[in-house]
Amino acid sequence: MNLNKNRYFLLFLLLTSCLFSKRLDSVLTPITFEGNQIISSDELEEMIGAKRPPALLFWKENKAKINIKLQRKLDETLELFYKNEGFYESNISSRLSPSGIKVSIQENRPIIISKILLKSDLDITNEVTLVEGNRFRAKAFTEMKQAIKKKLLTQGYCSAKLNTKAYLTLEDYSATIKIDLQKRKLCHFGKVIIETNSSTMDNDIIRSRLHFEEGDVFDISKIQESYESLYALESFDQLSLDYSRKFYNQKPVNIKYKEVHKNLHTRMGLGYATDLKLQAKLYAEYKNFNGNAKKVLFNGLYSSIQKVAETKLFIPYVYDIDDYHLDLQNVLGYAEEKNIHSFDERIIYDKLYFSHSSSQWYNSLGLGFEEIDTLYLNSANKRNLLIYPFMRLVYDGRDSKLNPKNGIYFSHEMEYGLTYSKNNTSYLKYQEELRLIYTPISDITLSAVGRIGSIKVYANSLPESKKFFAGGAFSNRAYGYEQIGITKSSKIDSKLGGFTLANLSVETNFPLYKNLRGALFSDNTMISDNQGIWEFSNRVITSAGIGLRYLTPIGPFKIDFGTNIHNFDEKAIHFQVGQSF
Repeated sequence: MNLNKNRYFLLFLLLTSCLFSKRLDSVLTPITFEGNQIISSDELEEMIGAKRPPALLFWKENKAKINIKLQRKLDETLELFYKNEGFYESNISSRLSPSGIKVSIQENRPIIISKILLKSDLDITNEVTLVEGNRFRAKAFTEMKQAIKKKLLTQGYCSAKLNTKAYLTLEDYSATIKIDLQKRKLCHFGKVIIETNSSTMDNDIIRSRLHFEEGDVFDISKIQESYESLYALESFDQLSLDYSRKFYNQKPVNIKYKEVHKNLHTRMGLGYATDLKLQAKLYAEYKNFNGNAKKVLFNGLYSSIQKVAETKLFIPYVYDIDDYHLDLQNVLGYAEEKNIHSFDERIIYDKLYFSHSSSQWYNSLGLGFEEIDTLYLNSANKRNLLIYPFMRLVYDGRDSKLNPKNGIYFSHEMEYGLTYSKNNTSYLKYQEELRLIYTPISDITLSAVGRIGSIKVYANSLPESKKFFAGGAFSNRAYGYEQIGITKSSKIDSKLGGFTLANLSVETNFPLYKNLRGALFSDNTMISDNQGIWEFSNRVITSAGIGLRYLTPIGPFKIDFGTNIHNFDEKAIHFQVGQSF
């Protein structure tokens, strides 16, 4: 019965697609371009909004089409576009034929930039992107002006006098660009005024998220950083920071907001991950819980090899030290893992900590409690109760968190197991991570991420899950999640975790087609059972592989295939959404 229902549903989709495609054909007609040499047909199709059939309609010809009614204004539209691209004497004519609209184009001679006359008391060399000898494009000229204005506002010159002109001469097809800039006096932030009709939020919480104070040199980037910090509270339906006014080089900032109306948000779903197999997820979040931007979250995951139930409480601005605000967070949860390592595990944990975040820095300091039951197949089970202070320090200097092109990222994590009885484990564990991202030419991005970690045990034995393992989408991509233990050679590793870790991944990311990108990568892993000593000789597992990335608004969707270069039997495919560099 279910099979028949599925067949009927697919038939319904097919018939709907056919009817929809016929309706489209009644108003759309194919369009082709001929004669264009500098401006590609893809650019022209995108400019006029021509559409090609979606992949679902695989039986249709892959031809660009537009609404036939647009043909009347097509010549005029394309001529204006060509003028903006520097072709002021182009000849364009379109005609309607039985096979569709055909557009004939003579681009003719373009306007060339002959001189750039720059007079400025501020260094704007990087912002003047126009180059003598290149074709004059109106869009590039506008973007240059915007870049100069942005630099002025970033460096505090809100009263600058900027005059930019483009003089075009059609007799010799030349353009002269004149830029005259006087930066004048610096501007400063003025008073911060907070307005709202009804509020359960203290003004101090709003002010704690601002990245500027009254009297600071004005910097428009500080406005954007403040927006991001305030929105991160997830407590507003509307938010504006108005800095448009100016009084004697003082720019007051007027903040208006409306608190979130729908407080409870839930998500449920089924998914598949390379490491966790088929899984069910539940996520619930109560925003602005009892006011003052507090949040309560619940996160649940269920699969055949992992189960997680976790609650989190977030309270912003619980303490202030010389305008250095501290938030309070508490995470309480239960986690269970089976068939991942040579042991199974159940953990009850609670972490209470203070945190602070700014535009590029994040740090936290707290106390953790973990009751860990380690279950072995052929030996007695163990229970450990760990109490440890911990800290985390992060510097994020990347130009984007979703799709970085340049920048640096560094993190330091450390925890120290306290001695509270003669039977408990005392230890020191730390891990460092450094990411470097650089895009030198042609949108080819070079990335590297290095991790090192060490554990020193002072008393008794450490639970296996506290040791270092490697493998997976964020580590060595020739192996599954945490499938690498102590590395004995370039081909062989143990199932046991180690006390020192070194991992280096390098990747080249390059464009393929529009939002689709390719990648070549190498991952190198060493795990040792020595405490505090790294041994690299013949103990590094090296993998290499290829990948595809499709850029989305929430980060890249990634597929990677990796294999051990010394043992091709060790290989894995990883699917991932999000950035790992």
